[in-house]
Formats: sequence, C-alpha cells, structure tokens
Amino acid sequence: MIIELDTLTINKIAAGEVIERPASVVKELVENSIDAGSTQIKVVLQEGGMKLIEVTDNGSGMNHNDTLLSLKRHTTSKIATAEDLFSITSLGFRGEALASIVSVAQVDIFTKKENDELGTHIQVEGGKILSDNNISVADGTKITVRNLFYNVPVRRKFLKSETTEMNHITEYITKLALAFPEISFSLVHNNRSVITAPKGELISQINSIFGKNIAKACIPVSKTEEDYTVTGFITKPEFSRKSRDYLYIFVLNRPVVNKVITDAILQGYGTALPHDRTPIVFLNINIPKNEVDVNVHPTKKEVRFSKEAKLFALIELAVKESLEKSGLAIFERVSETKHKPTKLDQHSAPSVVPKTHPHQIQSSPSLSGVKDKLGYKVVKTRDKSIDYFLPSTQRVTSSKKQEYSQKTLIKILGIIQDTYIIAEVNEGLLLCDQHAAHEKINYSKYIDQIKRKKINVQSLLAPVSVSIKPSELEVINDLKTNLKGYGFELEIFGKNEILLRSIPSIMGVAISYELAKDLIDIFKENADQIRKQIKPEGLDFIKDIISIFACRRSIKAGDKISVSEAESLVENLLKLEEPYTCPHGRPTMVVLNQKYIEEIFHRDYKS
Repeated sequence: MIIELDTLTINKIAAGEVIERPASVVKELVENSIDAGSTQIKVVLQEGGMKLIEVTDNGSGMNHNDTLLSLKRHTTSKIATAEDLFSITSLGFRGEALASIVSVAQVDIFTKKENDELGTHIQVEGGKILSDNNISVADGTKITVRNLFYNVPVRRKFLKSETTEMNHITEYITKLALAFPEISFSLVHNNRSVITAPKGELISQINSIFGKNIAKACIPVSKTEEDYTVTGFITKPEFSRKSRDYLYIFVLNRPVVNKVITDAILQGYGTALPHDRTPIVFLNINIPKNEVDVNVHPTKKEVRFSKEAKLFALIELAVKESLEKSGLAIFERVSETKHKPTKLDQHSAPSVVPKTHPHQIQSSPSLSGVKDKLGYKVVKTRDKSIDYFLPSTQRVTSSKKQEYSQKTLIKILGIIQDTYIIAEVNEGLLLCDQHAAHEKINYSKYIDQIKRKKINVQSLLAPVSVSIKPSELEVINDLKTNLKGYGFELEIFGKNEILLRSIPSIMGVAISYELAKDLIDIFKENADQIRKQIKPEGLDFIKDIISIFACRRSIKAGDKISVSEAESLVENLLKLEEPYTCPHGRPTMVVLNQKYIEEIFHRDYKS
C-alpha cells in the first residue's frame, strides 16, 4: 500500500541530505548571513555544536511573514525560476536549510529588518512552532540551535567526537573568512575564542588566522584573460605541506574542491615541488556565472566548468609566473619517466675490452650474444611468489627464527652501487637493500620501546615552532597526552604556534622545521588512530613517522658503508622476527636459495 508521508517525516528525510553534522548547520546559517549582506558574523558553540550553535549577524534580517515562510521547504529569496540555477550569485539557493534544521533540533529565531519597529521571535521544536512573538531585537538575525538530532537518536549516535565535529566547523569558518575578507568573523567554542578575523584584505585575514610566518611567505597571484581572473596568494615550495589541507580554492567566493584546479596549481609549480608535497594556496577564481555549475550536490562544494581547458591553462600560467617573479626557476613537470628500461637484446658488445688491474674483478662478458630465451626464463621465474626465493627457515616459529639468525654465517661479498649488499649465507645468496633494512631495524626498535612503555625521549636542544591553523590547533591540543606516550612532547604557543619540545631519541637530537611540519600533518591525519588503544604494529602513523626520519637518520641508498657496517646491518636485520619487509611492505632482502640458483643455470645436480 502506498501512503503519502506527513510534512514532518518529509522534512526529516530531507534533513538527512542537507544536515549531516553540526558543521552542516553552521555552514547553512552562516551562508545565509553572508547572503543577507552581513559585515559582522559571530558563531558561538558548545560541545562541538552538538549542544549549542548560535549564529548572529547584522544583515538585512526578515519581517514576520518571511520568517514564517522560511521555515517551509523550497522557500527562498535567492532564486525565482529554473533559469536562475545557471547564474547563481548567492551561496544558498535551495530553500531547504532552515526547514531541515528546525525539523531535527530546538531552534529560536530572532530577526528584524532595519526599518521595522519590532522584530520577530519564533521558537520551533522538531518542526513545530511553539511560540511566535513580536519583540524588540537588534537589526539582523540571530538563530540558536540546541540539541541537534535530539529527535533522531540514530543520527546523533553517529556523530564523531567533540574535537572532530569542532574541527569541521573551524575549517569551514576559516574558508569563509578567506573567501569574504570584507566580513568580520568570530568563532567561540566553550567560551574560548577560536577565530577572530576582523574585516580587511585577504592578506590580513591570512595573518589573523594562520599567523605572521605564513603571511610573510605569501607571494601574490594576479592573472586575467578575457573574463577569467585568478587572484590570491601562493607560497614557495619550501613552505609546502605533506597534507592537502592547505589548498584554499574559491570560485566566485564559494569554497570548492576541484581536481582540475588542483592539478593546474601543481602543474604551475612544475618540478620545483616534489610529487608528494602540496603548496599553501589561497586562490579566488572569477569566471562568468553561466560557465560554472554549482547545482551538483546538496553540500554545494562540488562545481563543474564548461571550459575546463581554458581555466586549467590560466591557473597554471598564473602560478608559474608568480613563482618566477619571486626568483624561482620553474621547469615543466613530467608525468611519466622519459627513460624506458633497456631490453636485454639492446646491449651491444664493446669494441674494445677495457684492461683490468691484476686485483680487480673482471666484468662479466657482454650479454649481446645471449638469446631472449634466457631473459624470458628469468623473468618468468621471478613471477613466482617471493616465498619461493626465501629459505624455508622463514616459515618456522619465531623462536627458531631467532636461533636461525644467530647461527647464520654472514660473508659480505660486496655492495652494488652503494645500495645493495651482497652476502653469502647458509641458505644461499642474500641481496639486501641497505636503506630499507636500516629503516626496518629502527622501526622495530621503536615498536619494542612502545610495547615496553619505555621510550627513550630526547629533548630538543632548540624546540621547533610550527605555524598551524585553528582547526589543527584543536586537534593537536586534544592529542597532546596521547602523543606523549609515543615520545613526542608538544606545547601550544600563542594563537597560531605549536612548539615541539621532545621526540623519540631513535629519531635524533634535532629536527628541521620541514620535518616538524610533516609530523604535525601526520598527527592530524591519524588523530582517530592515535586516540585509540591499538597495537603499535597496526599504527600507520608510526610507519609514516619512521619513513620521514629514515630519510635523515637511516643509511640511505648511495651512502658508502664499510664491510663491517654491512655485516652488522645484515646481522641485526636477521635477528628480527619479521626481517623480510620494511614498515610499508617493501622488501628489505631476498635470499636466492640453492634451488632457485640451480634452476637459473639449469642444474639439478652438484659437480
């Protein structure tokens, strides 16, 4: 049987699409305040917005009839016809925000237009109007939302921690403050000021929110082509981050996430920016309103462009020119390597065989006469599981592994290209990647210290200060106690700074600003994992930390090491319970056992 749903149920279903979390409420209310022409917007929160969200503005306000009408679905002052969807000038336009909010919360609306004698106060709970009065209030609008999802307990149960919900809100207010520097924004959480951004220029907002260090590093961007304009600021590559959370992109002042724009920015940096880094960017893009579609998703953060190629080229050139004006040489980024592997049959025999010294090992003869058959055979064999190449001892118990590693005779035969150690062991020929091996040894030492809760900590001779944004400050402040258990001591310093005071001693006695930035990004991106009691072997953030320090503390590919150092490295690696892969699963060594070697040379007998 088909029935017609009642209005309250319809609104609750709609609220599920529009209102996902407290940040959704803040987004819709603040966007309405901006559309109302406000120059001052204040957001007050309690418990990450789950208990209270209050948005106050000095915008145009509403009269009594408009206030009542705004509580119904699909009522809006932003558009009038379907054609208006293709030239939207406002942030909000769907007419679902207030109707959705009042259906899942307890809401008070105070509003007054400038020339009205009295304002309006309407109290709504679960979509039902409880009171409607004319009162004396200030011009503008104040909307108070209490106990979000109080009547939808399943939805409330799926909200994250207070810190996580607050992080989403803080980040969105940050974006709006950057998109509309002519508006004063204030964000207060649990009676503590989080963001204070007085109206001014974009650079002054960057300084207020991100701190003077990032503001000083900004390079202006300004490029116009016909009716397309790109303005804002970028930073030099040395200020890049591991995280992509510092890409602030706005289209017609609307915060967006768009791969075309992101790729164009990275292309503009060329080879000056490593592939695993992202610059700090604040860019606003203005294009004809009818060439951008914002009517893609209820969150309105996705957009589509009718002339993507034109936009890509303009952004890429704008970024490149700004960097070059700052004195940086930009070379085009290559998406794939130009050098292909040399095939076996491409080798040519040398015309002259070089002379060798009496004690020098002669090179192998030219492979030019070797047929493809052999090459094919070797490649085919290597397609087998790595277990085939490893000694059977790997598959015994951990106690026997320890016994095996101690009894193994290690004879270092040489080192290839200062990267790969060649050694003879009981089981055959061992090939070891010196960098991956040392990284695994350091990782295992750190994991063992965490398990025993006896981490060797090194206080930094000079604490490192890192500029961060408000949303990160909330997260890191919440993680301080947990991080101390992993050997990191951090201190909130001022409004926009984190001081890193100590690190695990296995990572050295001093770190650079660049490494400290990466640590903050790793902590922030793995916040949920750090809070939980997880076995250290399962913590991805520890692997990431070891990786960034390995580039500095571990023996690297290309480092010259002595025979005794190589022997010690292999010996310590073999003592580990799981020595065969680095923390990220890359092989540390391969043992070519006798069976495999005999197969290569087609020998199944000894002579």
